[in-house]
Amino acid sequence: MGRRSLVLIIALALAAVSAFSVWQFLSTVEDEARAEVQEVVVYRATQLIETGTSAVEAEAFIEQSTALVDNVAFEGSQIVCTGPAQGSDAPLDVCGRNPRLDSVLDPINVAAGPISAGQLITSEMFVPPNLLTDVKLSESIPQGKVAVSFLPDAASASGGFVRPGDRVNLVASASIDLTQSTALLQDPELRQILLGEFAVPVDEPVAPPAEEGATDETEDQDPVTRLADTLPGSLDFTQTVLQDVEVLAVGPDTRPSPLGTGLEPAGSQIVVLEVTPEQAEKIEFARQYTSVALSLLPSGEDTVYSPFDSRGIIIDDLFSLIDRIREQFEEAGVLLGNG
Repeated sequence: MGRRSLVLIIALALAAVSAFSVWQFLSTVEDEARAEVQEVVVYRATQLIETGTSAVEAEAFIEQSTALVDNVAFEGSQIVCTGPAQGSDAPLDVCGRNPRLDSVLDPINVAAGPISAGQLITSEMFVPPNLLTDVKLSESIPQGKVAVSFLPDAASASGGFVRPGDRVNLVASASIDLTQSTALLQDPELRQILLGEFAVPVDEPVAPPAEEGATDETEDQDPVTRLADTLPGSLDFTQTVLQDVEVLAVGPDTRPSPLGTGLEPAGSQIVVLEVTPEQAEKIEFARQYTSVALSLLPSGEDTVYSPFDSRGIIIDDLFSLIDRIREQFEEAGVLLGNG
């Protein structure tokens, strides 16, 4: 082997030793630098997530990643963070104030806006549907319908389980005091002054002859007075006054922007019903003069509601009570009104 070859071999050996020494030094420096870096587990979008995407669907496009502690765990941070990354010496409670992924991806939530691929997931990115858009309740009322509201207590609203989109029956209960009306009818002169032509006896039936020696106090009474004597002091009733009515809103929970509270009683809140103008008048009448309750109807694809002819309890019909009293008077031979 010549001298030149030996010198070349020695030079290559020295170069290799030098390169190894430099590599080893740099590796040591890198390890030391990496040891000082604290990382935490975060989550990023793997592809574009469109606005309104449900949290359940969006979860398939979110993957685990890492980020520096200083960029994630700070006062008021809303970045989803679950703890220190593997190999990091960050404290175990480093993400104590940050939101967790399971709370952000609540099944009722939707994406508040488009989320780009690679973007860190934060709690502001997913919100309940009612916070996503500014929807006017009036925009969801179909042509020919109106919205009418009242405030039943929780027990009268099917235990507070009534939700927007449900269908209900409206049940009214009340007690009518008849004492003043009875007193008016029993006094012919007062009746004539107040009612005039609206209470005129017709074809007054002849009372059967009294037995000899007996006195009949009703002989001198007109048929209206005799009928008034038979009326009770008050009349109680309960009746289904409206059937198969759709619920538009319960408090802040609305049909266009549901809260998704599920099987959880809402308690006593204002209930808004979607009805025709004529039905709205009945509801307002019932709200003013009766106690109102809602009976919840079954729902489902195969469920068909069959309306029934509600004749009520005690007093058959709240809204035809006057007609029924008129019929009783006419049966007694008394003309009410102008015919």
